[in-house]
Amino acid sequence: MLVLTREPPDTLLAARFDGEPMVQSFLVAGGGRAWITTAEALTIPAFGREWVAARLAERAAELGPERFAAALAGGLRLYAESPALAIAA
Repeated sequence: MLVLTREPPDTLLAARFDGEPMVQSFLVAGGGRAWITTAEALTIPAFGREWVAARLAERAAELGPERFAAALAGGLRLYAESPALAIAA
């Protein structure tokens, strides 16, 4: 189980989040962070730690331990829906 700590929003940190000024970001115990734009988060019913943890578990399974850890270290961007599904729509 991943331990997540929600970070307070800070528009001055936009450079950390691909230039996005309003994000929902979470520190991940053991190192790194995950984030999603606030606009996308607002489209997700019951958005919160449980949703983020579920997406992170999916990404960990997709990437494997080393690539997942590297992605978290760089700030892993989450999406309301899979980027592949968004492109297909």
